[in-house]
This record gives sequence, C-alpha cells and structure tokens, in this order.
Amino acid sequence: MSSISWEQQDLFVSSNRSTTDVDAAHQEYPVRIARFPAADGIRDLLIRKGEGGKIGVTGRRLQQEGKLLICAVARRSPAYMAGLRYGDEILSLENEPVSGVQLERVRELVRNNQRNSIKLRSKDKPGERYVTIARDVQKGFGFRFVNGEITFVRPNMVAERRGLERRLQIIEVNEEVVVGMQDEDIEAIIYANGDVVTLCVVPVKVYRQLFTRLSPTKNDELSLVEF
Repeated sequence: MSSISWEQQDLFVSSNRSTTDVDAAHQEYPVRIARFPAADGIRDLLIRKGEGGKIGVTGRRLQQEGKLLICAVARRSPAYMAGLRYGDEILSLENEPVSGVQLERVRELVRNNQRNSIKLRSKDKPGERYVTIARDVQKGFGFRFVNGEITFVRPNMVAERRGLERRLQIIEVNEEVVVGMQDEDIEAIIYANGDVVTLCVVPVKVYRQLFTRLSPTKNDELSLVEF
C-alpha cells in the first residue's frame, strides 16, 4: 500500500482543495448513517429481511479462532441500518451461537428462517473508537497517517483532546470502510465532508491480528457466508 508525503498530506494547514474538488469527492464517498453506542459492545438485533430474503451481510470465518466476522455490509441494507459494521463479530443467529459452527449450519439457520426478520447478536470491533474532529481553519485536522496508521497528533488540538493518538489504525472515515485503501484515497474521503471528520480507529495491534485477515483470499468460498 503506498502512502503520501507529509508535504502532500495537507492535514495540518487549511486545505488548498477547491469547492469543486470537495463536491466531487463527496459524490464518490457519501457519508453514511452513524450507529449508536452499544452496552459492552453487544448488540441484540431483530433485523428485517431485504431483497432476496437477505439482510445484507457477508461474514468471514477466521479458522484459527473460529470467529465469524463481518467483512462486508451492503450500503443502506437492513443490517447497516440496524448498526452492523465491518469488523464486528457475529455471535449468534436465531439464538444459536455460531462461533466454531460450520458455515453450512449458518446458511441453514438463515435458510430455515420463515419470519420476515432474523435474530442476530453481534459484538463491536475490539478496541474501537469513534472520534469526531473539527478542522481548524489555520492548522487543519491536526493529525497525520501513513498506510492508514496514525503517526502523529498535534498537541493541544481537537484531535488530541478527543483521544486520537499514535499507533491507531483508521478503519472507517465518515462511515466509509478504508481498509486497504491508499492514503490519497483516505485523504479524499476526509476532505469530502468539509470541516468535520469522524474516524473509526482500532489499536494497530488489533488491526494486524484481526482485520488484515478479512481481506479476500484464494479460498473465499470456504470461509465466506452471505445472508
């Protein structure tokens, strides 16, 4: 993954981007609906089915841990509107735990569901933080990143006061998943919303242990389940 230089990454000073540039980026990266906090990160949801009887989620089985993590959520899908996000763990479907369960059993639970909704329990991304930062007219947003990792936070600015710090990995920007994106594209999304940005970040250690394994693999059909 490439990165851009500190001189190019204009996050400390006011942006030189034109209104046209920002408007174009906004059209390409629309800001999504923020989810509400959940007690202990656990969500018990009854999600209405959408097109094709699905809720709009794709899960990936992590073979070593047996966990079933969300690797994709369709835009504006029932799952998204219910608050499910990339990287969340699916704990149970229809009151049956799915950790370590064969994916065919997961498909069966969904397939055999006769209601117009699915019971689902999930757990939010480990160590996640949502940080909303307003841009200072003279000094910018007050942080820099390389390959999506926060490498510097300017002291005594909003970013620092909101808890942003080094060694955090950016997972989402304004509710857009940016895992695997180049830094130029992440920066475009940051500026697309003008003077305010909301980041979802997790510790770099968590990112490297967990989220890097959500990327596509050669054996996707053996580890993915869509419902």
